[in-house]
Amino acid sequence: MNSEMIFYAGLGLMIVTTFLGRTVKERGMKTLSHEQLGFVMASFSKMRMVGMYILFCIVGVYLVLGYTKWLDYLKDLGYDPMVGYFILLMMYIITSHVLSIAKLRKMDLPSEYLRSVYIGAGLQLLGLSALLIGMVNYMGR
Repeated sequence: MNSEMIFYAGLGLMIVTTFLGRTVKERGMKTLSHEQLGFVMASFSKMRMVGMYILFCIVGVYLVLGYTKWLDYLKDLGYDPMVGYFILLMMYIITSHVLSIAKLRKMDLPSEYLRSVYIGAGLQLLGLSALLIGMVNYMGR
């Protein structure tokens, strides 16, 4: 299999595992009572807003660097800005998963729900790993 096919296989696996992970998490939410569900949603409202701002900053900085030709300058120095961009995005995703799980563990929630969160996060991280392997293989060709 050539490097391009490995990249697309990793991308496809990431998409599939992301959907599966979200489905598992949504099914787990059905185990919560209305009060618990409201409590979980309210507890994460600030975290969702902060996460959105962080994500916009990562994308915005990358776009500004591209517009001002700094990406070309970094490439001339031997750094691949695309790798740094994806590493930042993956760090953001992993950090948000870790912080969310830590916050959920402190709440008094059913073990069935927490189990679905763990499985969903694991599936999503598996997909990210597949994408990372595909990207490394594709960029290192």
